[in-house]
Amino acid sequence: MHSIVARMLPYGAYAAILFGSIAVIVIAGAFILLKISLPRLVGLLGSMFHFKQVRNIGSDYVVIDVCEDKFELVNTISSRLPFVFAVGMCLLVSILVFIEGCIFSTRHVYSTRVCSIRTPNCYLFVTDLSAFHPLYNFICEPDLPVIPSNMSASYAVCYGFVLPDQSSIDILSQLGVCTGIQELVRALYPLAYKFGREKRGRVCLIILLCLLVILEIIVLSIQINISFTTIILITLVQVLLIIIFILHYRRMKNPSSQDRVGSYIPIDDVN
Repeated sequence: MHSIVARMLPYGAYAAILFGSIAVIVIAGAFILLKISLPRLVGLLGSMFHFKQVRNIGSDYVVIDVCEDKFELVNTISSRLPFVFAVGMCLLVSILVFIEGCIFSTRHVYSTRVCSIRTPNCYLFVTDLSAFHPLYNFICEPDLPVIPSNMSASYAVCYGFVLPDQSSIDILSQLGVCTGIQELVRALYPLAYKFGREKRGRVCLIILLCLLVILEIIVLSIQINISFTTIILITLVQVLLIIIFILHYRRMKNPSSQDRVGSYIPIDDVN
């Protein structure tokens, strides 16, 4: 039997913690990335994607090399936005993966999977479409199904504060996972950008993006048990692919920034 406890967070408090923390991270990250100086933004792009600075004029104008394509960066939102999205999404995913593994773990359950010690606090729903109206909340007992067979419910959300159970090895291991995600992006993103430079490559990337969107919709609609981390990683790939399309659109629409710089800026003013 599952035990119902008064000390468990009300669903409203759980939702506020989950979505509120994500909103705070997104808003704070967007504000910081849109306000930091161009040299620091270019430094982040270099460390995360191998994008290189070609030349700069003070701190208000920078030309960067994105896999041999030149792009201007100035202190306007429209100029920064694609690069801010790329950096911000990678940082957001790393932060969420770390929180999921070491601080506040969540689990979405659709079948008769057994209870997890990491996420014992559960809310039971009739379906995933009624996710704001739980039937009741309970503490799940190990080795018992989260959703009992005699219940009409088909969906549960479970959480657990896992930080007290973390050792230094656990934290270092999770930091290694976050670093591994960043290294994977750093290695594969330039290759994907170069692949999308040609028309055939762009078509393949568009097909890949459509398949990922369809896969995510299918996974969520047919109620397959899949981790929160997997969902946010799929979302990361989708966002990075969209940014590749935006950068290629800019490349085809505008002439090379590097070719224009010397025509109106004295060479002595260029660092």
